[in-house]
Amino acid sequence: MMKKCLGLVAVVAAMGTVSHGRAANTVQKTADNCQNAHAVLMAGADGAHSRYWEAIKGVITSSNGVFQLVSDYERGVSQKVSLRQYDTRFTQGGTAYVAHCGHGGTCNELAEAVLKHYPESGSPSVWCGEVPHILDNPQAPSL
Repeated sequence: MMKKCLGLVAVVAAMGTVSHGRAANTVQKTADNCQNAHAVLMAGADGAHSRYWEAIKGVITSSNGVFQLVSDYERGVSQKVSLRQYDTRFTQGGTAYVAHCGHGGTCNELAEAVLKHYPESGSPSVWCGEVPHILDNPQAPSL
């Protein structure tokens, strides 16, 4: 499953990172003090949403309370994470699996944890502000 998502993760991650010379399998981080952060944790085009969410949820669960899953994050509050999946523009059937955080450091830590557990999943990217234009149609996952 994870190998199929590498191409799409590369497309999503390339939206501003390639020119910075970032190494593969690293996390593009945002400022820790960002109050509107989101992390593109994984992406795929195989429609296996539940497998991606189970992998991400497993990372959150294995953190022993470091991350708290909530329906909506709160600006300026660390450790609370809400999850959404987005359709990806320009990639037929593509989906991005995204965490939203009210503290950039929280999204940075979660992206690092996902990469540690699933190094074959590509390079997560953490952004501050609005989600990249390539992401469309946000939906809450059914966990």
